[in-house]
Amino acid sequence: MGRFIIKRIVESLFVLIIGSMLCFAFIRTLPGDPAAAMYGDQLQKLSDADRLRIIENLGLDESLPMQYVKWLGQVFQGEWGQSTISGVDAATVVAGSLQPTFLLLLSSQFLILLLAVVFGVSTGLKHRSLYDHVVTIISFIFLSIPPFWFALMLMIFFSVYLGILPTSGMGNGQIRYILLPSLVLALAHAGYFLRLIRNHIIITKNSGFIFALKARGFSEWSILKKHLLPNASIPLLSYTGISLAVSLASSVVVETIFSWPGLGRLALKSALAHDYPVLLAIIMLSMVFVILVNLLVDLLCAWIDPRLRNQVLEEGK
Repeated sequence: MGRFIIKRIVESLFVLIIGSMLCFAFIRTLPGDPAAAMYGDQLQKLSDADRLRIIENLGLDESLPMQYVKWLGQVFQGEWGQSTISGVDAATVVAGSLQPTFLLLLSSQFLILLLAVVFGVSTGLKHRSLYDHVVTIISFIFLSIPPFWFALMLMIFFSVYLGILPTSGMGNGQIRYILLPSLVLALAHAGYFLRLIRNHIIITKNSGFIFALKARGFSEWSILKKHLLPNASIPLLSYTGISLAVSLASSVVVETIFSWPGLGRLALKSALAHDYPVLLAIIMLSMVFVILVNLLVDLLCAWIDPRLRNQVLEEGK
């Protein structure tokens, strides 16, 4: 197991370095001038020497590979650079948006798992029934609806028409502020989990060992609790890592619409303002988060499923 963990950590570091290179190159080639974003029209009034000094201070006078090497060296020293807009350390700017984003992700994942387990298991047990067809159609509808349109519709209905939920911000941490944004993220991805659990329940309940358990007199509840749900938890956990990555990307739209002060909204503002240090810090933090979550998911799956655990132990020899 130890060799497996070390191997995965090395692979994760390799992915992180390659991803940072691609993201750095992509951001640096975006149209626009960070110096112009900082000084606006005042930049045109400066002399050529002053403009050159500003470009040198931003580190934009060197080649792209040299810029990346210097930036990576600063990151290893814990220095993420300063925001070109506010002048504040990029790590400090990003840290202020961490809690709102993680709060939104956790609440949406809780709703996703709740909806997926309840409706996925029930439709799997009632395969080809009217209930199964209705839930399946509704889940496909939510999968097809763009999150931004769904967010606007929920905002109009609950905030404008009924007036019971706020339209923006996170208030003082009150639950009613997070209901709409987390519901949008949850309903946009719950359908995948629902179909995953439903299909796995259908396959497992029609397997030979389930018929053998029924023949031996085991109750439906006992079979569901001890066999169907544990078997369905493996693909559920496996897809959770992917879902968190997709939800993190979708949070840019949701946080912008609901003015939620998280990483997604900060990333959009930084991209529009050409605030490279803050944008790179957000991307790197998101990559680390996704890689760690997927590593933990793999270890959990290996711990739950004896077949995967034996495979991991064989790889570690």
